[in-house]
Amino acid sequence: MNLPQPYKAMGSPHRQADDSGGIDGIETRKRRHSYEVNHIVLQQRINGNQMYPIEMKSPRYTFFTSQTQEAHVFSTWEDILNSKVLSHLTVSIKVPGAPVWWLDIRDATQRDVAVVSQALSIHPLTAEDIATRETREKVEVFRNYYLISFQTLVSFVNDDSESVDAGTGQGQGCIRSSTASSIPYSAEFYILVFNGGTVTFSPSGCGHMARVQDRIRRLHDPSILSSDWICYALIDDIVDSFEPHRQAAEYESEAIEDQVFIARVDDVKSLIPRVDKLRKKITHLTRCLSGKVDVLNGFVKRCQAKDKSPVFPDGEFILYLGDVQDHLVTTLQSLMHFDEIVSRSQSNCLAQLSANNLRLSLNINSVLSKVTVLATIFVPMHMMTGLFGMNVNVPGQEVDGLGWFFGIIGGMLSFMVIACSVAYKYKLL
Repeated sequence: MNLPQPYKAMGSPHRQADDSGGIDGIETRKRRHSYEVNHIVLQQRINGNQMYPIEMKSPRYTFFTSQTQEAHVFSTWEDILNSKVLSHLTVSIKVPGAPVWWLDIRDATQRDVAVVSQALSIHPLTAEDIATRETREKVEVFRNYYLISFQTLVSFVNDDSESVDAGTGQGQGCIRSSTASSIPYSAEFYILVFNGGTVTFSPSGCGHMARVQDRIRRLHDPSILSSDWICYALIDDIVDSFEPHRQAAEYESEAIEDQVFIARVDDVKSLIPRVDKLRKKITHLTRCLSGKVDVLNGFVKRCQAKDKSPVFPDGEFILYLGDVQDHLVTTLQSLMHFDEIVSRSQSNCLAQLSANNLRLSLNINSVLSKVTVLATIFVPMHMMTGLFGMNVNVPGQEVDGLGWFFGIIGGMLSFMVIACSVAYKYKLL
């Protein structure tokens, strides 16, 4: 089995030792040139016009075996090759009764997929789905294994306690679902189940591996541990990871429902963004869970089929899957119930805002009508006073004294008082 090996840099002692003459030297240089080209290809991934380094020094590979009940962490494939892990995997698959193993690859790269495909004879379609981060949740069966593709939730928090984009790291298929920090990311999780072990391709920030490994160590009956049981435990943990978000949605929906009818107008306006954010979160959780129902139903049917593939489990494993199905359906029903509560609260908020706007509009119309009545009463008075400032004949201009002046002013005041009284009587003021 030829696996990608670490390549030596140009000018190293290994290269100088290979620079021999003759035909052997030419063949050696050709092989070295081919290795160097492959090394450059493996070290770079083209994304548009940018290139990102693939080789990561942080631990991304975790190997767990039932024999030692310990998890071994590696940073590079060279460390894995030196520890003979891959040879242990290939032998365990072929030998019945061997210890169950579990290899997890975090933020898998193209090279990771290529190495695992070559070592464990993975079908090219499976390798393509993992390499391209296929988002569709499904179950596929092949000759020596079956594949389960699930979407899980991950969260990344920076120093300011705000969510950051999880897609900045290499090989991370995380999708930022919203700008709201309370809405979790969704990422692809792939499970390959063989007869003697399991291979998982997981994103950063999910934490499923540590919880499942701890669950394995707490097993009362280690004999039930198998690759299928690890698959069940991962599926169960993925479904359980939605529970904190479901509880948060429940508390938030109840709080919003209680505040809708007791909040002031200004508080109702502030509730609208909260309701919108919560509906986005519930919709995102429902979308992530709805596909799992079909996947689990199809998985159980395939396990119960008479002509099922030998790689599929049976017996008690179906009972475990039934428990996961019940939990999944319960979570979905709860989310739909919360969505109804939030939808009703949103309708009530909008109704209150509409009622407030209508009340404000009526008040404005009432004020404008009163202003119109007052203008109708007072504007004609300006015409009478304006006549006294014009070069025209007016009553009393030939008479000395102020009788005509006070008489005209009194008449104007009397007219205004009578007009306002009539308007008030007919509720125009």
